[in-house]
Amino acid sequence: MRCPLALGAASLGLSSFLRETTLTPHVSESGFAPARDFLFVQSTTEVGGAEVALVNLFANNAELRRRGVVATLGFGNGDLPSRLRAVGAEVVELSPARLRSPLRLVSCLMALRRVVLSYGVRVVVGNGAHPQIFGGWAARLSGVKSVFLVNMIHAVPLRANDPRDILAIRGPCDLMLAISKASQETLASLRPGVETRLLYWGTPDTDVRDTDRWSARAELGAGPDDVLVGVFGRLQRWKGQDVFVEAASQVALQRTEVRFAVVGGSVFGLEPEFAEALRESSRNLGISDKIVFTGFRSDVGRLMAACDIVCHTTRVAEPLGLVVLEAMSLGRAVIATEGGGPSEIIESDEMGLLVPGGDPAALAEAIASLAREPERRRRMGIRAAERVKSAFTIESMAKNLLGHLGELANDQPLRRSSHY
Repeated sequence: MRCPLALGAASLGLSSFLRETTLTPHVSESGFAPARDFLFVQSTTEVGGAEVALVNLFANNAELRRRGVVATLGFGNGDLPSRLRAVGAEVVELSPARLRSPLRLVSCLMALRRVVLSYGVRVVVGNGAHPQIFGGWAARLSGVKSVFLVNMIHAVPLRANDPRDILAIRGPCDLMLAISKASQETLASLRPGVETRLLYWGTPDTDVRDTDRWSARAELGAGPDDVLVGVFGRLQRWKGQDVFVEAASQVALQRTEVRFAVVGGSVFGLEPEFAEALRESSRNLGISDKIVFTGFRSDVGRLMAACDIVCHTTRVAEPLGLVVLEAMSLGRAVIATEGGGPSEIIESDEMGLLVPGGDPAALAEAIASLAREPERRRRMGIRAAERVKSAFTIESMAKNLLGHLGELANDQPLRRSSHY
């Protein structure tokens, strides 16, 4: 059933926006949308780390599917709504409203308020800074609690941050959940008076069949006796794939059996030219026959399992590093940029290696050392998988998140409306 929003806002000149904006709740025979305690606000429909974490949560936790609903704000051209629906999540799609367009901004906030009232939402969760701007104010307008999922490391002082981050940090909020200690560290000084808690991301236990792994190796140009090294993630300069290409050229001079793969593409419309720059660099460095660029892929787990070594190459500290968790969960040997989340995940060189960001020589040395020691890679992969199972499972993330949200929900009387 598709129900047009009727917000009574024609006097604000918002009727055209409202005609474009629809709610699609599943309605019971009583005429009510089923009550949902938690509304997750998601700006983009494209898929990055925060979006993967959200899909994983809904895919692996029945309670969250029963108690949660996701509102997407329509930015981008990705398939996040369909991915969420495919795992059983309730999704409401709203039309995008940019912050610099006051009328559409107000109408979007009122649309979110209507979602809150229609589903009887008790807690609104902003999955990142931009969603929190909308989610925080929608919660305030609805008289419910607001939670900010903080998935980056914010700078101190406050003015050193992007204006959108400032709006999120200083906007209405009852609780901030940071994905790492590094992310949590600066929040107390940026927003005194709002409680911050740690909520590590988790990753599901993925089983990749040997036949899939071997077919992926062949697809990536690696034979049975080759050492395959991969880097995974959206292509942006701060993610450091150019550092990986430079390091690959240095390793290729020493180890002829090593092959390389760059998996990922441009996301959110950011730096679309970077992919071609990487290919040109590989040609100039003389390793175009040893490296594969796959572009965006949906079978990341299969390709990651095909690798002997997985690299995380950000130039600066990563807030957490979901790729690091995914690779460790698959028992891969991991090399990551030190600082931030990876330094919290990798507690010793028995679990993985940490190298300085933006240093091709250090990365090349680490790759070469693991390339010549298969037994060390095997032991490292075992310890890595044990580490993830002990502290970074999707089950533990869901349990902790539901615990935090439940505390706030219990403070709120059930609110619901027969209008949607």
